[in-house]
Amino acid sequence: MLKVAILDDYQNVAQEFIDLKKLSGKYEIKVFSKPFKNENDAIQQLKNFEALMIMRERTQITSNLINNLKKLKYIATSGMRNKAIDLKGNKEEKDYCNWHRNKWKSNM
Repeated sequence: MLKVAILDDYQNVAQEFIDLKKLSGKYEIKVFSKPFKNENDAIQQLKNFEALMIMRERTQITSNLINNLKKLKYIATSGMRNKAIDLKGNKEEKDYCNWHRNKWKSNM
């Protein structure tokens, strides 16, 4: 079962767009609506997740964060870009994709 963290859902709308019940059994999803205290807090809380779905640009996805999340395989975000994600520092070459105007863009 793929462990997915949905980040920065401070408006608590993720469950309005995603039917989490339909995904149970295939994915284990946790929604984070409150900000992390700091980067070390984010690393500790996200260390067991394989995928990050980033809804906003609140959480900085730095190269240090990416490289310390050893189980992380996928990063996804909505919109054309997300300035909070340091893709240049992505030494582990995690897969990422974004959704904009009915088209997926990806490095996969």
